Amino acid sequence: MPEDLLANFKATLARRIEEGQKHGVSEKVMKEGMVNLADLLLNFAKPDTPEEALVKELWEVATEQEKRVLTDLVFRLGKRSIH
Repeated sequence: MPEDLLANFKATLARRIEEGQKHGVSEKVMKEGMVNLADLLLNFAKPDTPEEALVKELWEVATEQEKRVLTDLVFRLGKRSIH
């Protein structure tokens, strides 16, 4: 993933987390939403890059616990990007 796309992803993720926090959405609910969105995208979105294809395959083979670990890491990345 090119650096500008990664920076844009992290900034967007940070904004969404901030919005959720402002509206009183708990981290647990936000993370559940992330898991549900990933499951939905897995079924309806086609990967456009090799990196996206890798993430799709990882999600397909991951257990529920591993999906939650991946979600926790992405969420933490977004929180770290909040200014």
